[in-house]
Amino acid sequence: MEKVSGKEFFTVMWRGVCQALGWFFCLFGYKRDGKFAKCIWGLFATSATVIVTFVAGALIYALWDEVETKWDRYQGCNDSECYAVTCISRDVYYHNHDDGKGYIFNIRTGEKYLKHLVWIAEPADGDSLICFNNGEKRGYFSRYTGKVVIEPKYDHAWIFSDGLASVEEDGYIKFIDGTGKVVIDKQIPYSPDMAGYVFHGGYCIVNSDDNESYGLMDKTGKMVLPLEYDEIKLVNEYELWIVKKGEEEAVLDKELKPVVPSLEGSIYIDEGTIDVTMADNTMRKYNLDGELINDFYISGVRKLTYEKDEILYRKDSRNAIDSDGDTYEYVTEESYNPEATARLRAYVAGRGFEGLMAADGRVVTMPLYKDIEALDHDLYLCTVSNGDKIIVNGKGEIVK
Repeated sequence: MEKVSGKEFFTVMWRGVCQALGWFFCLFGYKRDGKFAKCIWGLFATSATVIVTFVAGALIYALWDEVETKWDRYQGCNDSECYAVTCISRDVYYHNHDDGKGYIFNIRTGEKYLKHLVWIAEPADGDSLICFNNGEKRGYFSRYTGKVVIEPKYDHAWIFSDGLASVEEDGYIKFIDGTGKVVIDKQIPYSPDMAGYVFHGGYCIVNSDDNESYGLMDKTGKMVLPLEYDEIKLVNEYELWIVKKGEEEAVLDKELKPVVPSLEGSIYIDEGTIDVTMADNTMRKYNLDGELINDFYISGVRKLTYEKDEILYRKDSRNAIDSDGDTYEYVTEESYNPEATARLRAYVAGRGFEGLMAADGRVVTMPLYKDIEALDHDLYLCTVSNGDKIIVNGKGEIVK
């Protein structure tokens, strides 16, 4: 394709505009005779050329701006330092830099905000305010505009949840609303060991002054569970709370009513069931309504074998080559004690502890042992938790 110079381009445009205007004015009987007419004609042609050029420039600029915006939206930053782009809302994107110079970009307005971001934290429940860190302090901006709503003035701040967010001021945790106003101030000491002071289902886990016990607080600041528990966990998927006090644990529903009452053992919730390992290492299973499915279940059974007292011999033969290069059969003989199966089996229950059971499934001993070995047809060497061993007969009695 032949290149066209700028002079040739504007010359052709000028002639085209002049011809178009000439055709238009001729419709009304206008004649290009005389100096005055030519002057007027030139003035019209010049003005039209300027207007067309301006319009064409505006269209090109608008097209370029749209292309640049699309590139910024879908391809990320237009520099090599941006390694990730996160969509926050339809118009707002977070451009992440590994050098602490990330920023928020609004594709609707084309503006950049918060140009020195280290990280952002989005709320899980879709709240409109996003927590951010500018390298010195933490604050909040709107997910819909990208503009700061609550100025970065906190050393520690957490995501909004259930309409509230926790912030740390002067060593104490306070809860603010979407305007930054403190709505709960119970003089809760800040603890770096806490995973986060965040509301879930209307409740927030808080700690005592010595950080040795925990309780639950509602959105009014009222303690709905006192600060007397060793541990409180929320199983989000099932909206159930597991609370521990001493050696006892319990399961509470979202209204904090007992599902599984306090009992000695450890509780685990998964796959739609509540699994409890009792203090005696037996295992129970409940459904999510607290109904007992089975009060004794195990995770495995294994046979127990032992060496018999008799000695047997077995021969082993293989081909060998003598000094003359001839092949001959080489026979060896070795002794061994044959193995036999003991009368009882070992079953595995909670925490990996083992017990003895008969072949028909009848339980002979509780799961009290870390390991069980067979000594004879009905005699067993059992290892207790501290490493000591005892001998148990087929009735589950300790042999002294």
